[in-house]
Amino acid sequence: MSGLYKILFIVFTEILRVLVTSRFADLFLERPDKQYKRFIAYIVSVCITSLEYYFFNVTWLNLLSTLLGLFIIAFPYVGKIKKKIQFVLYVLAISCVLDIGAYVLLSSTLDYENYSESASILSLFFLLVVQLIARRVLIKNKDEELSDAHWWQYIITLVICIAASLIVIMDHSLSQLSLSVVAGSFLIINLIIGYLFEDLIKTKQNEYENLMLKEQARAYEKELLMQQENSDAMKAFRHDIKHHLTQMAALNEEGKTEQLDKYIHEFADSLEEIVPISFTGNIGVDGVLNFMLQKAKDKGIKVNSRIVIPEELEISVFDMNIILGNLLENAIEANEGVMEPRIDFLMKYAKESLFLEISNTHANSIVMNKDEMVSSKSNKNMHGYGVRNVKKVLTKYEHTIDFEDTGDVFSVHIMMKL
Repeated sequence: MSGLYKILFIVFTEILRVLVTSRFADLFLERPDKQYKRFIAYIVSVCITSLEYYFFNVTWLNLLSTLLGLFIIAFPYVGKIKKKIQFVLYVLAISCVLDIGAYVLLSSTLDYENYSESASILSLFFLLVVQLIARRVLIKNKDEELSDAHWWQYIITLVICIAASLIVIMDHSLSQLSLSVVAGSFLIINLIIGYLFEDLIKTKQNEYENLMLKEQARAYEKELLMQQENSDAMKAFRHDIKHHLTQMAALNEEGKTEQLDKYIHEFADSLEEIVPISFTGNIGVDGVLNFMLQKAKDKGIKVNSRIVIPEELEISVFDMNIILGNLLENAIEANEGVMEPRIDFLMKYAKESLFLEISNTHANSIVMNKDEMVSSKSNKNMHGYGVRNVKKVLTKYEHTIDFEDTGDVFSVHIMMKL
């Protein structure tokens, strides 16, 4: 191996190793606010390990330089020193095992004598596979991870590239330079695919956050509209109360008891129109329930509600609006075309848990696919977000959610640990 080719190969493999290692660091530690610190640490790490391998390439020095390089990579990240030590030892141990495995595979299994460079590339492939598996196991927020289908596609692509690299390595007619270029290209392609997948996840997260902001604005709009309607009703009531009292007093003086009794009943019925359906004192719950359940009544839907909750709940108004607003809106829409529409609403708090049950009659068939509701609407791509948004919010809490369909009544049961 010529001097120029040797240094280029060492620098190339060390850059790839740092890129894969940085993906490990993201699992254990938090990235610093100033990203340039990471890049400086990466450059310093590559320089130290590359110079050591080029000038010395002694086993114990290789191990020491790798250890130092890992500490340099971890230094700018945010995290306790114990966490950084854990990351360094974890990656070092895995790298050593994979290096040994790659050398044994090429020297013994494939009877390949000149395996030093090829083993370096192969061990990087193995390290990337381990990183993907570790990410799958250790990542806290599963919403920041690939779907099962995409993850397996990525793994299969990586395995195919490893197999192709082994086939190329076994071809003794190729030079070391050609082997390195081909195997290295396969590895770079997989790293690019990994970063593209991560960008795809971030894009999907941004789309969801925008959708949630729209839902939040819609929920607040509902609450403000309900408050405005109640305010207008109270103003009208205060304006007319004097006239009502005067009329009732006149009927009483004239002894027209039957007319008075009828007038009192009409007056009581008018009071029901402005009395809130929910008045628990919890602003988040009362706002969305009064709006949605009144909307149901206005559509001729019979509403039976039972609400027993404290004024203060350990759940944000935003989350409550998303859960109740979407589920009740689905229940109202499902009652279209029903001869005797009905919604039964139960909400109670006990033993630090919030229990929610919404049952509604429905006319259209409801399709369930792996505990997921399939929209019966013509444009399925534009619908179905309601339940998905509810499930997304529920992931913040320890919870259970179950759906039940008895044929003409559909029910949602939710338990949230607060």
